[in-house]
Amino acid sequence: MASDRAGSSHENHATESIPQVERTPASTSSLAQYAEDWLLPGAHDRYAVSREPNRYRHWAHEEKLVGRWLRSCSPGALVLDMPCGTGRFTELVHSCGHRLISADLSWQMVHFASRQAPAGFHHVCCDLAAPGLKDASVDMVLLWRLFHHFRTDEDRRTALAQARRLARRYVILSYYNRHCLTYWARRFVRGMLRRPPKCRGAIWTSKLIALATEAGLRPVEIHHYRPGISINSAACFAVA
Repeated sequence: MASDRAGSSHENHATESIPQVERTPASTSSLAQYAEDWLLPGAHDRYAVSREPNRYRHWAHEEKLVGRWLRSCSPGALVLDMPCGTGRFTELVHSCGHRLISADLSWQMVHFASRQAPAGFHHVCCDLAAPGLKDASVDMVLLWRLFHHFRTDEDRRTALAQARRLARRYVILSYYNRHCLTYWARRFVRGMLRRPPKCRGAIWTSKLIALATEAGLRPVEIHHYRPGISINSAACFAVA
């Protein structure tokens, strides 16, 4: 994917009235149900530990991949990371020379992310189903470690529609891909044990592309960690 180094008036737009960290009432949207475990006391500390480079085995792979996609925009682009978790991508966005809005439904996650963020980065506690930001207010939307939780196409449509509404240039996301050995092996083992299937949020790549196209997004690159084996995949879409 070629980098766009031409100057863009969109990237120089001021971010108007970005709300700062606020503790908001619990959301009742269909997307909020997937965040229940992350709203529990201490979840932010546990998540931060799980995403340390020496513990999370995909850390280097994802830093390289997401960094390459982030650099599709010239320095100065405004990136919305939602859900931001504990701010795992804050340093990477900063190293690309971009600005950042870290957003999450969990006030504790947002507060944790804000503690290490450079001056000028913004932090918002909100629900992706109704984020409260203006249309086309950011250059890129980053939806990482989120899509694999969704169980219905309706929820996927909601997330993609909001991402498309907010983004001027690109939407980047990770997802669980059904077209792999890992997914079907897990389904088989759980079936033999008579237990509910795992990875129920996994989706066919063709289905994801169809939903994204419906939302007004065009696929730029689909990346599979280990094609045919790993369940982990990611995609970069351009605003059509």
